[in-house]
Amino acid sequence: MAAQVKDDHGKSDSDFNAEKVLKLFQGCKGENDEAVSIEYYCDAYEELCKLFKVFGTVFGFVTSDVVEKIGILRDYHRSEVGEHFATIQSMVRYEVDNNLTVQKKKASGCRTLLRLHRALEFIAELMTKIQSPDRSQKFSEEATKAYDDTLAKHHPWVIKKAVHVAMYMLPDRDSMLVKMKVENSPKGMDKIDQLIRQLRVIYDITQGLYSSHNLLDLP
Repeated sequence: MAAQVKDDHGKSDSDFNAEKVLKLFQGCKGENDEAVSIEYYCDAYEELCKLFKVFGTVFGFVTSDVVEKIGILRDYHRSEVGEHFATIQSMVRYEVDNNLTVQKKKASGCRTLLRLHRALEFIAELMTKIQSPDRSQKFSEEATKAYDDTLAKHHPWVIKKAVHVAMYMLPDRDSMLVKMKVENSPKGMDKIDQLIRQLRVIYDITQGLYSSHNLLDLP
């Protein structure tokens, strides 16, 4: 087995790295351009997936789904119509104009991205709970609330029940920070805050785009 490469901070390339994820999501769009690159979005999400591994089997249901959805989007981006899948905006325009948002043979790009979009809201909310200095509730309870306020709205009762049970296996907030290799300090929390804000920038752009085309409830 090949040795894992570590950076100057002792992190291997398989570790969650908040700074790296932040830079990748920042690279999704230009400073003065709302267009979000699908290629960069997928790259950023792949790095974000490393966070799920930190949380253990609790988030296995998210990890497998995210990996599948990233693969579908990459296939579209590399296909013969890949030029239409350069950005989220061009993808939506192409699929809406050609009535491709709902199809039986293969999940559309818009439907696929919508699932990642919903999960992104959950991740941003979960990281907000990790960042919070409030110790009045157990982290497992806070994580459950983050789920109930976001992703749970799109899950059937059976999945919600299973997630609720699994959430109680989560360690406390300080242990989570250690697993994430994030300092429990003002500097460490600032990194998390910057990441949360960037996740919400991308989320808000996508939410507005999907809302304007009535795509938020794609089956």
